[in-house]
Order: sequence, then C-alpha cells, then structure tokens
Amino acid sequence: MRLRLETDYGIRCILYLAQQDEYVQAGKIALEMAVPENVIPRVLSRLKRHGLVNARSGVQGGHKLGRAADQITMFDIIQCMEDHFVVGREKCEQADRSQEKILQGVQQYFVSLQELVNDSMRSVTVADLVQQKTIADD
Repeated sequence: MRLRLETDYGIRCILYLAQQDEYVQAGKIALEMAVPENVIPRVLSRLKRHGLVNARSGVQGGHKLGRAADQITMFDIIQCMEDHFVVGREKCEQADRSQEKILQGVQQYFVSLQELVNDSMRSVTVADLVQQKTIADD
C-alpha cells in the first residue's frame, strides 16, 4: 500500500491546523509543514470539499479545521485524499478451475486485510496524533 504524496501533504495540513485556534493562511501552512506552495491550494481545496477544512476569505481569512480534531480520523483524511485505496487487487483474472478456490482464498485474505487497515485508521483521530506529539515532546 502506497499513499500519494498529496495525501501526506493533506495529513500534514490537518495536523498543523489541529494545533491552531484561528484561521491560518495557506502560505504559513506550506512553510511550517514543508508543503510546496504550488500544491497547497489543491490539497486544501480537496480537504475543504470533504468538510475537513473550512476556508474564509479576507484579511482575517485562511483555513481551519472543519470539525473538532477528535472527530477527524486518519480514515477520513486518506479517503478524502486518495482516489482509490485498496489493499491488494480488486479483481483477479479468471484462473484454471482447479486454482479458483485458492485464488478466492487469497482475495478473501486481502478483503480481511483491507477491513483491518480501515478499522485501524478509523480508530486513530487527529487529536490522538497531536496528543502523541505533545507527549513525545515532554
């Protein structure tokens, strides 16, 4: 399983915004979290479209979390940023009939693995990750 670079940038943006109380301009997020300035508008737009980020125009404008950090999971972010997120293959080509049962077993394994990965990502919130950083800093 490999995530797109923009997904990593989306996670960075969300983690940074979780630590802010006010709206933050895109340029500051880009600078603080090492996200290229030419990419951040696309990343923030995608996060906004999925309700993970709110945006406001004007002098006091910028971006902030669209929901509380304890209401955003890693699954939410990855589902937002990845067009297609599957462990293994979705479909197998037809094999010799004698091998079909084995291939079904492999496919079921990947389905079960996908469920485990999804459940794990649903169990970790942005607040958990931010708190972990705070604990590590102490």
